[in-house]
Amino acid sequence: MRTATILILHLSLAVAAAATTLQAAFEAAPAQDGYDRYLELETGVTYHGGLLIGVTWDDDRQLFLPEPGVDVKIVGNGAILDLQGQEICVSFCSNRLDVEDCIFVDGGLRFRGNADPATDRTPEGSVRYCTFYRPRDFAVRLPGAGTGVLIERNIVVDPVDTGLDAVVWSGLAGPNLPTGIAVGLSVQTGMYGVPTVLDNWTWFSDPDLNGDPLYHYGYF
Repeated sequence: MRTATILILHLSLAVAAAATTLQAAFEAAPAQDGYDRYLELETGVTYHGGLLIGVTWDDDRQLFLPEPGVDVKIVGNGAILDLQGQEICVSFCSNRLDVEDCIFVDGGLRFRGNADPATDRTPEGSVRYCTFYRPRDFAVRLPGAGTGVLIERNIVVDPVDTGLDAVVWSGLAGPNLPTGIAVGLSVQTGMYGVPTVLDNWTWFSDPDLNGDPLYHYGYF
């Protein structure tokens, strides 16, 4: 009987863990309020792992892998998103990602675009009222995005420097792409425009880093 009870307990924990992955929540989310996926997360629940929305670039074949993008809203209700070193990325699509009221640990958000005159692959969206604790690389990164993105009233604490960020087309480390920065914006403002960045609070426990504005906001 004791063995059976332990087995049932292990199975229950496994089911609970599977049910709280961010990918599972995404796949179960309905269409609502104009979004293809509307994730209403639960207060007090921790969701694990990252999420990719849109297509990826295959450098070997020089093409985008055909995964269609969707419009997504994530309403956190104070839920914890333990990204486990991954990220939530809306990638090479004209879709929208809106995120609010989440607590992020060990990961961040990325809006990744490409100004192709033939095909619109520049995402838009917003990040509002979120807390990022020790985000991996960046809290929010906008390589190839700008206009149409709002970053408002977020708290970022101690972004983690993991070395150089990767060049999106090749996956190789870029010599001018440092990590450990709260908000990374696209230097190509003439191509992508400038996002709206309002009333955010960023802080480093290391006073040397905290005193350097480029660790709080950087253009790459």
